[in-house]
Amino acid sequence: MLEENLVTGVRLEHFEADLRRGAGDELRMKFCALHSSAALAVNAFARFKARPEDLVLLGNGGFKRLEFEKPLPAGLKGTPPNLDVWLESEQEVIAIESKLLEYFEPKKAKFKDKYHRTALPWAESCWWEVFEEAVSAGKRYLDVAQLVKHYFGISNYIREKSTGSATLLYLFWEPLNWADIAACCQHRAEIEELAKRVADSRVRFQWMTYPRLWDAWSAVPLLAPHADNLKARYGVSI
Repeated sequence: MLEENLVTGVRLEHFEADLRRGAGDELRMKFCALHSSAALAVNAFARFKARPEDLVLLGNGGFKRLEFEKPLPAGLKGTPPNLDVWLESEQEVIAIESKLLEYFEPKKAKFKDKYHRTALPWAESCWWEVFEEAVSAGKRYLDVAQLVKHYFGISNYIREKSTGSATLLYLFWEPLNWADIAACCQHRAEIEELAKRVADSRVRFQWMTYPRLWDAWSAVPLLAPHADNLKARYGVSI
């Protein structure tokens, strides 16, 4: 059952409607797997659905809205990719792409023909350069194509809504012994390279590991019990 894959304090009503709305069909059997990335994001953030103002992320709080599986179209035909977690305050938006084990299997960047400069003329050159380099590159641990697509959607959103501040946060799980694992080290190197390439973008790109996030929550009395539950579930070596 779905409930068996939830940590203490997270209930189905916190996220069911959002996940059923999403295009990824996340609530079918894959959500029940221990390695489910959707379950990881839900376990981390769903308890804040009713009270997003309690959440602290990237040093910020005061969030007014939290959504899972938020579609963010870039103005192109077809179904847009879904963002795992969407946070919005009066001052900013934070869009989260969440990963658990997916990055351990390298993949080649793929884009449909609809993604080209003339279709998205407002997109920044630094991201187009990342796009073009990813297309010609081989397999990588970091899913650059997915992040570029999310950038297009976020950039279009702040352009249409005239929202001043937006962050694309790449949030991922690592085992406790990540430094001993070549795939984890290479994954981090690829993230840091992307961050350098898009450092001047109006959509800020930041990255963080789940263990680092939970350590930060452990220092906040209101959030510490939740952080402990998450560490007990996901804090393992491989």
